Amino acid sequence: MKELYINVGIVSANSIEFVLNGEFTCTNGKTYTGEQKAEYKDGQVFFDGESTAEIIFEPAAETASFDLIDVVIGINFHWERKENQRFKGALKLIVENGQLTAINHISVENYLTSVISSEMSATASDELLKAHAVISRSWLLHPIMRSEEHTSELQSRQYL
Repeated sequence: MKELYINVGIVSANSIEFVLNGEFTCTNGKTYTGEQKAEYKDGQVFFDGESTAEIIFEPAAETASFDLIDVVIGINFHWERKENQRFKGALKLIVENGQLTAINHISVENYLTSVISSEMSATASDELLKAHAVISRSWLLHPIMRSEEHTSELQSRQYL
């Protein structure tokens, strides 16, 4: 079975700083690692002296990850703050609403692992973790499956 991937928007800003932990291949054909910065300029993503509509950094190895710097968490809660966050998968930077948006392109299973570990206590029972995994997977996949069913239904009608 083909692995399912999702896109998760993480942060939007005029400039985004990030650290590539390992080698990443970029859509501009170059390989990058370490500290990086992209900026919004004239309706484009400006990175490494070039402007483009979007840019994608694909990890060269499964062990690679990237850190986004100063991600706002707990928005509109009393504990709202900025922190650096680490992600597996690919990093996509796009222009959206007059600024850059960082998107994590990640497999569903890696996403669920991240969600469960961030929402549950390490001391939680195995049964509670399993239940949380089932609920999280169902919550995530239900709209995706409904969308695919709707798309298949529309495609079937086109051939009638």
